[in-house]
Amino acid sequence: MSQQPLITIGLTCFNAQDTILRAIRSAQEQNYGNFEILVVDDGSSDHSVEIITEFIQTSPNVRLVIHKVNKGYPEALNSIMHNANGEYIAFFDDDDDSASDRLQKQLDRINTYKSLHAEAKHILCYTNREVYFPKSVQPDYELKAIGRTPKEPHGKIVADYLLWDSGAKGYQWGMFGSCTLMIATETLKAVNGFDPDFRRCAEWDMAIKAAFAGAHFIGVDEPLIAQHKTMTSDKSGRTPLKYSLLLREKHKSYLKKNHLYQASRLVARARYFGGQNKTLLSKIYMGLAALCAPDTILWKHITNKTGNAS
Repeated sequence: MSQQPLITIGLTCFNAQDTILRAIRSAQEQNYGNFEILVVDDGSSDHSVEIITEFIQTSPNVRLVIHKVNKGYPEALNSIMHNANGEYIAFFDDDDDSASDRLQKQLDRINTYKSLHAEAKHILCYTNREVYFPKSVQPDYELKAIGRTPKEPHGKIVADYLLWDSGAKGYQWGMFGSCTLMIATETLKAVNGFDPDFRRCAEWDMAIKAAFAGAHFIGVDEPLIAQHKTMTSDKSGRTPLKYSLLLREKHKSYLKKNHLYQASRLVARARYFGGQNKTLLSKIYMGLAALCAPDTILWKHITNKTGNAS
């Protein structure tokens, strides 16, 4: 019997009839020796369910859970958590490709980190990813993962980074992203998974909860995922800003305790407009945020470009 821990590859699917089989095959091609594949269809209205159902007739290591109605991405992720048999969960997106050694390299990174940090009860492991725009055959850019090299951040400074900070000095800051995440199933359950109120920012909210629980954030410093960018309604207009502000509202008591609530809301706007390439407006909001919190790192970064967090 294999001594390797069972890893659940969790795949969410919503109207992905053109890409879901590619994603499942990417999961099947993992060279790690002990994994299962769990697909959660979140109320697709196209032919995704029929395609998956037919495919798994000859693929016994693939299971399908079907939501009769669309519940949203966070609830699909929670269904993976509740139905996973694995000690760990690695999340895959329905239109991305993962390198065949992704599972092995992320698990190796976790085990190596554990051997050096016995106090690390909860670990979230991410990986770099190459991003492709529609019709691109070569990656357009690479996103670097948080904690990909020492010094890996842990605890509430990660919550601060996501909510208002530019990142405490001396730590390896970078990107989050559920499509790159490997996490122990018990850790995900300990923080009650993903908040269904967040159609956007659910992964950041989960990371904040994990940070408050003392979690360590590490990454693999290789692009193990090819992420194919698509535009959906939850990414358009001011929707990202709406959920960024909702994130601050949820964690209002923590921010108010540290006299950072208003500054954090202004940072959300600065980051949003920075992402819209409205540099001047972004700097104005960041400057206002710094004025609201002059004793923080914000003051030192008043003229910096906005960070990676949402």
